[in-house]
Amino acid sequence: MLARDLLYALRMMRRSPGFTAVAVVTLALGIGANTAIFSVVNAFLLRSLPLHDPRSLVLITGAGLLPGAGFPFSFPAYETFRDHSSSFNGLTAYCGEGQTLTGMGDPEQLTAARVTPNFFDVLQTQPVIGRTFTAAEGEPGGNPVAILSHALWKRRFASDPAVLGKPVTLNQTVYTVIGIAPPDFPFPYTVDLWITRVMDFGGLQPEQIRNGGGYLTGIARLKPGVTPGQAGAELAGLMEQYRHQHPGNPDTAPGARYDPVPLQESLVTGIRPTLLILTGTVAFVLLIACANVAGLQLARATGRSRELAVRAAMGAGPGVLIRQLLAESLLLSGAGAVLGALLAKWGVALLAADADLPNFQAVRVDLPVLAFTATIALATGVVFGLMPALQVSRPRLLGQMALSIVLLIGAGLLLESFRQLQAVNPGFHPAHALTMRISLPPARYPDDTRRGQFVRDVIGRLEALPGVTSAAASVGLPLQIGVMAPFLADGQPVIPMGQRPLGVWCPVSPGYFRTLGIPLVRGRDFTESDDRAAPKRVIVSQSLARRYWPNDDPIGKHIRYARREFFAEVVGVAGDVKTQSLDAGSGMIYYTPYRQFTWPNVSITLRGAGDPLSFVKPATAQILALDRDLPVVNPRTLEETVSNTLTARRQTMWMIAGFALVALLLAVVGLYGVMAYAVVQRTAEIGIRQAIGAQRGDILRMVLAQGLRLSALGIAIGGIAAFALTRVIANMLYNVSATDPLTFAAIAILFLAVALAASYIPAWRASRVDPVVALRQ
Repeated sequence: MLARDLLYALRMMRRSPGFTAVAVVTLALGIGANTAIFSVVNAFLLRSLPLHDPRSLVLITGAGLLPGAGFPFSFPAYETFRDHSSSFNGLTAYCGEGQTLTGMGDPEQLTAARVTPNFFDVLQTQPVIGRTFTAAEGEPGGNPVAILSHALWKRRFASDPAVLGKPVTLNQTVYTVIGIAPPDFPFPYTVDLWITRVMDFGGLQPEQIRNGGGYLTGIARLKPGVTPGQAGAELAGLMEQYRHQHPGNPDTAPGARYDPVPLQESLVTGIRPTLLILTGTVAFVLLIACANVAGLQLARATGRSRELAVRAAMGAGPGVLIRQLLAESLLLSGAGAVLGALLAKWGVALLAADADLPNFQAVRVDLPVLAFTATIALATGVVFGLMPALQVSRPRLLGQMALSIVLLIGAGLLLESFRQLQAVNPGFHPAHALTMRISLPPARYPDDTRRGQFVRDVIGRLEALPGVTSAAASVGLPLQIGVMAPFLADGQPVIPMGQRPLGVWCPVSPGYFRTLGIPLVRGRDFTESDDRAAPKRVIVSQSLARRYWPNDDPIGKHIRYARREFFAEVVGVAGDVKTQSLDAGSGMIYYTPYRQFTWPNVSITLRGAGDPLSFVKPATAQILALDRDLPVVNPRTLEETVSNTLTARRQTMWMIAGFALVALLLAVVGLYGVMAYAVVQRTAEIGIRQAIGAQRGDILRMVLAQGLRLSALGIAIGGIAAFALTRVIANMLYNVSATDPLTFAAIAILFLAVALAASYIPAWRASRVDPVVALRQ
């Protein structure tokens, strides 16, 4: 009997291909969107980290120095907490660093993590082959050793287990391979290898390590029974001890503290609000889809009323009829679920590849999500099977339209916010500019003199390239916050280093402002004569000059910076640039000549005519001509740099806009179905109206008015709901209110226009009803 019912249901679906296609696609969109987003939510918010006992792991972050931003550990702070804390079973620290692999063909820039020797022990992870670090290997002068990632081992060493004990050359230093990490170990992020001796980071000198400069991130494992709050209270006490022992360090400023946060919570802090908003959005889409398919089922059942009456007259009982309708609905919902699962798989792959998501978990459509999808399909199938026993529901249609209005207004606000951000002046001119990074190995470039000379030679070669108008080097770029360092301006009282204000410290070569298109509003640029033998010079941003010399000429003033208390004369004032993001304020920046204080990691920027990417190969060739073991990393246009700062907003905006358009389409289909159903129900009435003199225009206006009244009521309900709900995305908006009246009005007009188009076809059909046929019915 079941097979017979299903075969009959399949024949009925084939006889109504339009209805079947619309219903299946509608249901698939709702289930597919929910499954894709829930897969991401499951991966990052619900599924445990792929580590042993992840709930006992906490990330220790600094707070209280920069508004709204954390800061990393200093090495002395790490030692204080490691040696004196009783809340942890272990505390480890790490920092990211580029390492150039040479001696194996073309040089390759690898992403490395410098870690304390107990890193793998604290995370309770063992290599698949080999061993972890020893304590001696983490001490100054310890043997340089490395643990390779599984991906690097497979890619560069063909998964050869004999690689253990073999040498690899990184940044001109020979390391010995001692282990291979598990394939599913992406901590602290996706890296190519792990090395130890964190005090050797970036070629820092011992006095730089000890002065409290932050560059480490801490992970600790709590002892059983200890909560993050209890650990935080202990760290607060240890912080006071640290202040007493290191009073001049920058991270001892009043208010500075270190907070232990559950590791998984810390990893998803940036994406949790977006994921929750997207979850609510797709839930709206699913509700609209279910209501829409229910309406389609009802309209179809109405057309089959004679068939059902004949079947009943021939002896089919209520149970038989309900079973047949349920079979049809289950088959329909099953097809929707299968297509929805395919859409979900495609959507998850797209999100994993293109979305700005963390990489500590694999995103996939797994068994719990498939079960979730199947449950939705089954539940909706049962509900849809009972729809013929129900009447058309205007409240359901109003709910569809109201939910669509909420999503459309939310998408409209995000679109307007994105438009406003794109119009923000970043303070520089990104067009026709190319940037790339190089990392100077400390073993080959150990001091300011050698690094300064190399950068000078590179810039000279690049500026000689045909089509290049200028080139420059810098230790940071706009929109990519660089080194934060304390400074002291003329006219301010002398205070300890840890209490001084922080600014972005950016060493640059001559021509940097011209190359980046940053205006020099006063004074002069640096020149090649501003070298180590010359007096210290500095160029400050307008915001810094306004803050400390609002009524004075800043030229000739002085600031002190760095641990050595360099006393530098202000020779110029540069226009403000965005240091973190387009929606953040312009931070205080002070620029120093690169040759007076160098840094191993350097950004090279060049400007020229035509497509900036056309300079990648000739620029790379010039750099390799000076040092064949120096890879050029991440060449891209400055316009791409600006665009990348908007990636997360852009992706969220397009996803919500896409879901809103799907909701609009479903609501319009629902409105069309209800209006078509209403015309069928009022056929006799329409015939009578025509018989007593109503014209086709009168019938057309009557039906259109009914559709527009429903739409206006749905818009009103949706507008009121949006007024309350759009506040949820207020922190995602820029320069636009969550209750922006223009957006609300524009969406209302758009929806009315679309609703009018959806109502017109049933209205036109109603106006063409033959009164004789209508009266005979």
